[in-house]
Amino acid sequence: MKGFCSELACLLESEAFQCFLNSDKIKLAQVNALTSLLIKNNIDFDSIFTSKTRRNPATLTITVVVNECTRISRKFTFSSCD
Repeated sequence: MKGFCSELACLLESEAFQCFLNSDKIKLAQVNALTSLLIKNNIDFDSIFTSKTRRNPATLTITVVVNECTRISRKFTFSSCD
């Protein structure tokens, strides 16, 4: 558990995770960096992409599982690029 706490602290301090927590907009490169960090540190997460429709924009929801009782979830909405 001690190693996990250290890895989680490093993740929380990373630039990619700070962007994840503090922004409503995220670049694809930041999503890739965040995904790489989560995988590298063996931290469970879910990533759900919903494509756009005529009525709704595309969304990406990322949920990081800290432990059985704690999850960090963010939903990002992509603007249309017409």
